[in-house]
Amino acid sequence: KDAPWDVHRGQSDDVGGIYASAADFERYAARMADCGGVLRFGWVTTPETGETALRLREAHFCRVRHCPVCQWRRSLMWQARFYQSLPKIVQEHPKARWLFLTVTVRNCAIGDLADTLTAMNAGWKRLIERREFRP
Repeated sequence: KDAPWDVHRGQSDDVGGIYASAADFERYAARMADCGGVLRFGWVTTPETGETALRLREAHFCRVRHCPVCQWRRSLMWQARFYQSLPKIVQEHPKARWLFLTVTVRNCAIGDLADTLTAMNAGWKRLIERREFRP
């Protein structure tokens, strides 16, 4: 079960190496080198099923914005929050339709970044102001 940890930890080492090559970000590289290095597990019994399993009790993470380990754990947290709130959302809006949207743009030159972000924000605003998105 530790294969995902190994993958993300390896990616974290790669990103940390990139940070280490820039003098301004060496501190991030040092934090990422120690990320997830200490993991303490404990036995936890699930009240509903009575099942006992090992769970992560204590860990030290770097919380660097681009750390693959920290981002992976953050995505798991948001996924769990969504799944916990889903029944309430369905109950409050039984006739609502679901939409899964992925919005992407091609990578732009750094000089065009401000214009690209402005265009993206304008496009998003046009989308949410459509009649279909009104309550």
